[in-house]
Amino acid sequence: MRTPDERDDRELVLAAQAGRDEAFNQLVLRHRKSLYHTSIGLLGNADDADDICQDAFIKAYEGLGSFRATSSFYTWLYRICINLCLNKLRARKVRSFFRLDQDELVLPATETADLPTEQAEFLGKARFAIAKLPDKQRAVFILRYFRELPHAKIAEIMDRDVGTIKANYHQAIKKLQAE
Repeated sequence: MRTPDERDDRELVLAAQAGRDEAFNQLVLRHRKSLYHTSIGLLGNADDADDICQDAFIKAYEGLGSFRATSSFYTWLYRICINLCLNKLRARKVRSFFRLDQDELVLPATETADLPTEQAEFLGKARFAIAKLPDKQRAVFILRYFRELPHAKIAEIMDRDVGTIKANYHQAIKKLQAE
């Protein structure tokens, strides 16, 4: 996946920091789709993904004045989003512990009506296997495999070292292959 032009983001951030709301709106338009796809991949629920994306943009807007561009806006925004997703998943686990309900960890169905039965069954099993991964491994897997981000960018987003990210990705792959 090609990341947005950081220079354009930088210019929009500077304009938004100067009070031009239309510049922040451009940042939202530029990043909302990829943020949503990442959120839904992690959370498995369209409503939760919408809420998380909205919360991430609100937090980014509120924190824009303190954003110092030590990383790109894209990375900073993704870090906010991933942290919100992980917090949501932790809250789900606490709730499900008290309800003893583990059925929430199912990824949304993709369009399988046009696929042969074997492929549709495989996709269902793959979605279920991904949903069973530990939260951080699932986040790394989705960012690497589906969003096609390099390990270094994922490490920056998740505030971890590259070796940890590579290990999480490798462990996720091994678990998925075993499933």
